[in-house]
Amino acid sequence: MRLQSLLSKENNNLDIFRVLAACMVIYGHAYAIVPGSGNSDLVYRMLGFDYSGSLAVKIFFFLSGLVVTNSLLTKNNPASFAIARFFRIWPALTITTLITALLLGPLSTKLTVGQYFSAPETWSYVWQNALMKIQFNLPGVFAELHYPHVLNGSLWTIPHEVCAYIILLALYMLHVFKSRAAASIMFMLIAADPLLSNKILFTWRPANHEVDLLAPCFAFGSLLAIYKDRIVINAQLVIGSWLIYWLLQQHSINFYIFYFALFCSILYLSGQRFMLRLKPGSDISYGIYLWGFPIQQSIAWLYPGQSIAFNQISSILIAAMRGLASWHLIEKHGIKLGNNLGKRLTS
Repeated sequence: MRLQSLLSKENNNLDIFRVLAACMVIYGHAYAIVPGSGNSDLVYRMLGFDYSGSLAVKIFFFLSGLVVTNSLLTKNNPASFAIARFFRIWPALTITTLITALLLGPLSTKLTVGQYFSAPETWSYVWQNALMKIQFNLPGVFAELHYPHVLNGSLWTIPHEVCAYIILLALYMLHVFKSRAAASIMFMLIAADPLLSNKILFTWRPANHEVDLLAPCFAFGSLLAIYKDRIVINAQLVIGSWLIYWLLQQHSINFYIFYFALFCSILYLSGQRFMLRLKPGSDISYGIYLWGFPIQQSIAWLYPGQSIAFNQISSILIAAMRGLASWHLIEKHGIKLGNNLGKRLTS
C-alpha cells in the first residue's frame, strides 16, 4: 500500500500503537519508581541501547512527525495548523496540571494544607508547565518516595514536541517544502546531527541519548510524509529492513537501522485488516501519557511494598480510564474548538 493511501484515517490503526507506546512508558517508569525493582526492563535486556519508556517516546515522535507534516502539507494552511496544534496540546496539559496541583498535591504533601497553598511552587507548577517551562515538583509532594519530589516526570517531552512543531512550521513558511530536495536535505541533516562529533544543529543542548534522537525520529516521519506518494509500505520493506539490522548488528549506527525497521513495521501492521478491526473508538494515548506518572507515584505512595507488576498493571488500568475521561471531557472538545477557530480565522 502506498503511504499516501495508508495515511487516510480509515486505512490505518496508528491510534493503537500510540496507546501501546503510552503503556510502554508506564511499564518502563515503574523500574525507577518501585524500590528494589532493579534494571529488568524487557526492552533494555533485548536491545542494550534503549529501554521501553525511551523507545515509546521515539515512536510518539516518529508518528507525530509523519502525521502532522502530512496534515500541514495536505491542508496547506499554517495558521490553521498552529491553532490545531495548540488546542491539541494545551487544554489537556493545563487541566491535568491544575487537577494534580489542586487535588492530588494537598492530599499527598507532607506540608499542612495552608503551607502547601501558600508556597509559590504550588502556583508556579501550573503556569510554568502551561508555558512549557516544565516544573516536576510540588512542595512536599511524594517527598519520601523512592523517586522523590517528582509528581509528573513524563512532561519533559512536551516542550520538545512543541519545538518540533515550531521548526516544522518555520520551514514551511520559509518555503523549504516547495522543493522536495531542499526539505529532504534539511530533514536528513536533522536526522544525522546526533551522529556528528561536532553538532551542526541544536548545539546548545547537552548530549543526551534520549533527547538527541527525538528530533531525528520526528524528521524521519516528516521525510516519509514528503514522499508519501512514492513510498510503498509492504512486507518486503519490513523484512528487508530487519535483515539489514541483523546483518549490521555490530555497526556503530545499528540503532538507527533498528528504529527504521521498527517504524516501517508499525506502518505496515497499522494497515493490516486484523489491526483495523482493533481500532479504538477514542484516542486515549495522550491522556494515558499525561496521567501515567502521577498515578504510578500515587500507587507507590498508597501501597508501599507492592511489586513492580502491581504498579505497572494497576497504573495502566487507571491511566486508561483517566485517558478515556480526558478524551471525552477535554481533548475532543479542544480539537473541535481548534478546528472551528482555524476555519473562522482563515476563511
